[in-house]
Amino acid sequence: MSVASQNTSSVGGAEKPKLGLGSIINLSMGFMGIQMGFGLQNGNASRILANYGADVHHLSWFWIVAPLTGLIVQPIIGHMGDNTWGKLGRRKPYFLIGALLASLGLIFLPNSNIIAGEGMSAVDFMGISAILWIGIGFLALMDVSFNISMEPFRALVGDMLPKSQGTLGFSVQTILIGLGAILGSFLPYILSNWFGISNTPEGGDVAMNVVWSFYIGAIILMGTILYTIITTKEYPPEDFARFQGIEDSEGLEKSPMSDIFKDAWKMPKRMRRLGLVQFFSWFALFTMWVFTTVAISQNAYDVEVDEEAYQLALTKLESLPIPADEKEAEDQAKLIESFKNIEVNEGLYFVNSSQAGLFANSFFVSDQELEESTLEALNSKPGNFASEIETKTPAELLRDSEILGYLLDESAFSFNQDLKTSLVYKRVKVQHELGGDWTGVLFGTYNAIATLFAFLITFIAARTSRKFVHIISLLAGGLGLISMLFIHDPTYLLIPMIGIGFAWASILTMPYALLIDSLPPAKMGVYMGIFNFFIVIPQIVNALVGGPIVHAFFNNYAIYYLAFGGVLFVIAALLTLRIKEPLFGEAEIIKLREEDALKKSTN
Repeated sequence: MSVASQNTSSVGGAEKPKLGLGSIINLSMGFMGIQMGFGLQNGNASRILANYGADVHHLSWFWIVAPLTGLIVQPIIGHMGDNTWGKLGRRKPYFLIGALLASLGLIFLPNSNIIAGEGMSAVDFMGISAILWIGIGFLALMDVSFNISMEPFRALVGDMLPKSQGTLGFSVQTILIGLGAILGSFLPYILSNWFGISNTPEGGDVAMNVVWSFYIGAIILMGTILYTIITTKEYPPEDFARFQGIEDSEGLEKSPMSDIFKDAWKMPKRMRRLGLVQFFSWFALFTMWVFTTVAISQNAYDVEVDEEAYQLALTKLESLPIPADEKEAEDQAKLIESFKNIEVNEGLYFVNSSQAGLFANSFFVSDQELEESTLEALNSKPGNFASEIETKTPAELLRDSEILGYLLDESAFSFNQDLKTSLVYKRVKVQHELGGDWTGVLFGTYNAIATLFAFLITFIAARTSRKFVHIISLLAGGLGLISMLFIHDPTYLLIPMIGIGFAWASILTMPYALLIDSLPPAKMGVYMGIFNFFIVIPQIVNALVGGPIVHAFFNNYAIYYLAFGGVLFVIAALLTLRIKEPLFGEAEIIKLREEDALKKSTN
């Protein structure tokens, strides 16, 4: 694509031509597929790792790979993109490679147990099972791949659009990101509730609705990336030279990789201030992504057992004979120790998903005995479940939380102690899965709100300021996260997602729209990568300290840490006040931009 006009900008280079809305959409269509994969990861990775045996206070540690790879990969990819001029383009080769690798991660992560096979199921390293290590490995592959793909899309908007279209470009990108995240977040729920695909894992497997969601995500990811590659033609070197006021493309500076450190040291003042805002914003976001599934399961679902059920399980565990196999004996000892470490909270004990699964089917009665007994009970008093009894298998009936609650009602049925205890833990397991599915719905909802809000962001910012929009949005997100502490009905958790959606839309748009004014065009990629430091460093810190904080200060109740994330959103909003831009008055903002551009041209 060549330059359509030769208007001179305030900094001496040719003005980039404005692009039509269709072309702007094409630029970021691939980002929609990436975000669908990212949405699937955010909503389900903790759930998958928990099925493989991860403890709640260790979850944040397993997520550390994502920000750590971003810290390393994105500046390097940005620098390489700034210095790449190939037939495929400047940015496109990188998000194509990233998409291919991410698709592999989506396919293999929910199948880690199959890849491990029976031969590796009894192997562990550093106290972590081989299956869990393989899952962590594929999660890492996805993280690296998403980071390879994401940065070039940010830089592509800066490359292709004039600064006057920057807010519009990132708003469109936010809309497409939101659409992808909505689909990725809702997909497991849709497959389970609309198509009848099971949402309950068997043994150490991953629920089939999650597995198929990841397969579909891989297909859509590759399709959208290829769409952007086919429909978008990047500017050639000679056009970039004209945009910078250079007569010949030979004059375009190519910098060594070591310049990444120099560029980071010399980052613009506005970038530093925005970076601090980003730090607190992304610390809060990481908290939400990692701990929401566990937090709402604990706060809005029945995943706790009373003293009687807890003591029965503990007694059963301690009465088990010690296996002859050394590894099996060690695993049994760890399970007993983990159960003993559950601390009582107002007379109740929080049991995690993997523990509940073991007690539901393994230690008290066999699967067959449980299914036969419950079916017999239901047939004796069909109540409101006559149609379900006729159409569902016993195993399917035991995945229904309402039926399990009905069976546990002492006024309706009388079971022996072992059967009743199995049903108690079976219901806890089902409640965990419902919490996992509802997390996907909540994440899909805030992404839907973010998508709708993104349509309005450019309009509101033009009549107030980008700074004003970001402050109000972060405050709304903070109130949303804090309010989740006080909501115990899953349905009402949809309300806080409105504020979180506002915050997410603004975080994806406004910092970048504010940033590109202060960046040199020749280093758009590397500075976008360096700016990512302020996204990934808070996630790394949170990954290291989040789990221990939840364990040490909140007795493994993650909802309190979620509310703490809301407080950080509020702090980020207050720090946005330091950005040099009036809260109101577009004319004053334009004047400031012109003054900044004039200073750059005279330096």
